[in-house]
Amino acid sequence: MAITIRDTKPGAPPVQRNVASLVGGYVIAVGCLALFLLVASEFTALTPLVWVAGLVLAAAIGVWIRVADL
Repeated sequence: MAITIRDTKPGAPPVQRNVASLVGGYVIAVGCLALFLLVASEFTALTPLVWVAGLVLAAAIGVWIRVADL
């Protein structure tokens, strides 16, 4: 299933983007969060600060994957 995105330039052809890149970004982010928490739990207690750091890192990597796949 493709998503059609119109470019901001007049007369530019529409860009086809696949939904798989969006889903892939989410899957990678969840995987990164799980790995971060597993590694962090070996070194320290899982405090709310560690969870927030993991969520921020996972979100950044998920967004990176999403944007890089465009």
